[in-house]
Amino acid sequence: MTLYAANGTRLTKTTAQAKKTAVPVLDPIVEVTENLYEGVRLDGTNFPESGRRLKFPAGAHIRQSQLDACFPAGTVAALSPAAGAAAGGDTVTITGTNFTPGTTVTFGGTAATAIIVINDKTLTCKTPAKTEGAVDVVVTTDAGAVTKTGAFTYA
Repeated sequence: MTLYAANGTRLTKTTAQAKKTAVPVLDPIVEVTENLYEGVRLDGTNFPESGRRLKFPAGAHIRQSQLDACFPAGTVAALSPAAGAAAGGDTVTITGTNFTPGTTVTFGGTAATAIIVINDKTLTCKTPAKTEGAVDVVVTTDAGAVTKTGAFTYA
């Protein structure tokens, strides 16, 4: 094959390469290697509360953004109680959205303990010891971290 420029000049491979612009791939296409289902755990219980549904069949070619959309970022609406002892050990209920198994929580940069994800909207944890004052609470799901600024106060 021979390529020509608009002005009629014959192009070599080198000159043709110079007439292109690299475009970064912001949303690459990926191949799904096995059937991926929505809304069911291995033990058969629902998480969140919905029925089992095939989301992406094996061999499907999808955009990375479609896969990422299955893991929306978490939100933190409220902590109850919103204050506790500087010695730590208080049980705190955090409400929000998109909590997943394996979610972690930090209070002022120190990890909480005994984290139990009750469902995608509620989790409980025990506060770590900190000095007095308000601290940021960071909830991290597999979709990333969300910060609630000054959400808990140590007394």
